[in-house]
Amino acid sequence: MPRTKRESIFFTAITAWMMVYVMTLYNTILATRSFTNATFLIALKSMWIEYIIIALLAYFVSGHLAKMCAFRIVQPGDRPIFIIFSIQTFTVIWQVAFASILGVYHRYGFTANFIPDYLMTYCRNFIMAFLLQLIFVGPLARLIFRTIFIKSEKAKSTTKIQNQDEKILE
Repeated sequence: MPRTKRESIFFTAITAWMMVYVMTLYNTILATRSFTNATFLIALKSMWIEYIIIALLAYFVSGHLAKMCAFRIVQPGDRPIFIIFSIQTFTVIWQVAFASILGVYHRYGFTANFIPDYLMTYCRNFIMAFLLQLIFVGPLARLIFRTIFIKSEKAKSTTKIQNQDEKILE
């Protein structure tokens, strides 16, 4: 998984984009009680402010909190899949907590019912976000990441080996 700051930013950006788009789509459907082809475009048009906020929170806050919580349960020597699932679980817990604040404010504002609205929004979004992250977004983001960064690393190391071979032959 990400080893450099650049790789970490890229991975966070693609994961956040997929999660925010699908969750915006999901909440648009819940709010309008309608699901048409136009809903996909509505979600795409209305997601960008949330995307920027959620991506920044994921990179600077939630990612660190998730790892801190996850490594209270798993150890660095545990099977990688358990570590990944643990980090993903806590990332969803923290991100849904932050995103639900945005969602409640966006939909209802800060009213006297903020806490009940927040709890309902959190529970509704957590169920969807958790399954989405574990089953679809997490694996797809890792596949995209591996495809881009592993191929580029292989190409770099192949070029490096070829250059070394040429120097030996000279």
